[in-house]
Amino acid sequence: MPATGGGVTIDPIRIVRQHLVLLIVTGVVGLVVGTGVFFVWLRYFPSYSGVATFELIGTLDDAADAKASEERNEETVQRIAGTEAAKVISERALEVVLKEPDVQRISWMEQFKDESGKPNLEDALIELMEEITAGYRRRTQYFDVRWSTYVKTDVPVLLNAVADHYIKLEEKAARNKKLYAKQPFQENLDIIDQEIKTLENAIDDFINTKGMLSLTLNTTAVQKDLEDREIEKNEVITNIQQTQGLLGQIDAKLAGTIEWTQDDVREAENDQVVVRALSEIQVLRGQLSEHKQKFGQDHTQYRQSERALDARIRERDRKVEEVILRNLQAQRKQAFDSLERLQAVEKTLDEEITKKSEEMNDFVAAQARLEKMEAELQRLEERRTTILNNMDEIEAMFSRKDAVEVQLTGAVLTPREPSSPKWFVVIPGTAVLLLGLVTAGVFLKEILDKRVRTTADLSSMPGARLLGVIPDIKDDPTDASRPESVIRDFPASVLAESHRQFAAAFRRVREDSEASTVLFVGGMPGAGTTSVVANLAAIAAAAGRRVALIDGNLRRPRVAEVFGLDPSEAGLGDVIMGEARVADVVNTTPEGIKVLTAGTQKNRHFERLDSENLRKVIRDLGDSVDVIFVDGPPVVVASEAMGMADQVDATVLVIRAYSEQRGLVARLMRQLREQPSSFLGIVLNRPRNTAGGYFKRNYEAIAEYSRERTED
Repeated sequence: MPATGGGVTIDPIRIVRQHLVLLIVTGVVGLVVGTGVFFVWLRYFPSYSGVATFELIGTLDDAADAKASEERNEETVQRIAGTEAAKVISERALEVVLKEPDVQRISWMEQFKDESGKPNLEDALIELMEEITAGYRRRTQYFDVRWSTYVKTDVPVLLNAVADHYIKLEEKAARNKKLYAKQPFQENLDIIDQEIKTLENAIDDFINTKGMLSLTLNTTAVQKDLEDREIEKNEVITNIQQTQGLLGQIDAKLAGTIEWTQDDVREAENDQVVVRALSEIQVLRGQLSEHKQKFGQDHTQYRQSERALDARIRERDRKVEEVILRNLQAQRKQAFDSLERLQAVEKTLDEEITKKSEEMNDFVAAQARLEKMEAELQRLEERRTTILNNMDEIEAMFSRKDAVEVQLTGAVLTPREPSSPKWFVVIPGTAVLLLGLVTAGVFLKEILDKRVRTTADLSSMPGARLLGVIPDIKDDPTDASRPESVIRDFPASVLAESHRQFAAAFRRVREDSEASTVLFVGGMPGAGTTSVVANLAAIAAAAGRRVALIDGNLRRPRVAEVFGLDPSEAGLGDVIMGEARVADVVNTTPEGIKVLTAGTQKNRHFERLDSENLRKVIRDLGDSVDVIFVDGPPVVVASEAMGMADQVDATVLVIRAYSEQRGLVARLMRQLREQPSSFLGIVLNRPRNTAGGYFKRNYEAIAEYSRERTED
């Protein structure tokens, strides 16, 4: 994983490989724990759910309709379903349900009963309102009421009680609607019955008074004309009565005693204001869908669009109501104007009839009067019949089963199995949760670890030049051992090839800096400086260069041990003390490396390395070799290391992975750069688990190639 600016670097493959056993064990433990959690949950805390489903039935336009009208768009259905769902689980409705004897006997109610067994309905209501839910099924005519509890027999009792109470309310509302629909007709019927009774009495009195039964009807032209006027007047009166009935219906709608008809709503929806509102709603719906796909439902932009859509829908509903009221007012004015005109016409006809009647003799006048009353009586009878037919139609329409706009699809049954827990959720979920926590802990530990672990940690340091990576010998797929002498003893190993790659990079930077003497120092003890220098010297000697290796670590010298020399023989310390000459104490290995060991124990005065003594030794060796490598002490614990850096041409910092902090390495690089010698770069020694990912492929390729070369 690349890093910039000195930040924390993480190699997921390396981390997973390092903790693979832990992650596998965690996953197995998570499955076992999840199984235990599932069975404990199932045994002691199961949850049973039930659903009461309601269907929205379309409205009836006429009692003779084969089925209810379905002319409702998705938005209207959703709005109606949402309203009805809220009514089902409203506080008032649930309060009534909780008072039902069957509901008070369910196990769920036991938690709300006091010592005397009396339930606390207020607490039960609060809890039930939190547990019960209702929602609309999208793109359907259904909405559901859901409830879950720990005793499965409680589910059908409570949900059926909720459904029954709601259906009873709907049936009562339907009966009230029927009464409201019949009320204007009933009022007109009462008036007409009274008028018929009065008119019948008047006809009887008139016949008895005038003796009309003993006279002969004499039809004349005047009488015919009078009859025509009467017929015309009757038509006007009929229109007046119809107009009055229409005014009564309009006033009832305006007063809210009867509901608006579908024609009223459709006429309002065709109004330009409502049409524009519908168009704007469609646009907002498109924006809402776009924001949902683009940002998701939890995004602020999506919620703002949703609120704007809801507000626009409410505004549209308000405008529809305003248009309906405006249309009803207009219809009322039109009907009222028509009534005034009809009444004016009636008045004119009355005057004409009066004038004609005066021209007729008493008999004709009496006959006309009688016919008029009989015609009026017939008109009232016909109107009464029409009203009765209308009332019968209303009765028939509201007597149909589908007159109730919401119906329960079926009774809620006792659930056969728990709704939770689900094994396919609990078991994998527990394992994933536990594995996630452990993985997060592992990665958090990696993030908080400030040590140099991989090449990426060094690459993130400004100005850090990585010369080579020497893997841990445990990561070498070959059988190499003794990392100090892998070039000599295991030349085909991955470790040896890594040293060669480092040597190639080192040679380029050394030659660029024209350095003939190079000091190798570690950060902390155990960095592996001796191993790096010994193998580098062996590679240089094998390449034909004259190489000298000086053991400058007078505190803990190891060069003599690595090359099989006697550590008690005279060496660097003796030369510095003036007790020996360089030519007398230098050893030459079979590979041709000139080795100057640390010297005798009594002369290992590391304090003298800060002076010009080391430079003199280097000068004495310089005439006989091409390059001199100095194995120096660790900088952190040996102050003479920086003094030695002042006496050579270049320095190399050897860092052992998982040993030095990144801040310490950065400080050591800065200090080495401040010396007169050139700082060539860093060698990362013994990074663990590098045989994963990129390094693994490289190491396997190196090992395979080396085996093939050996076989050849």
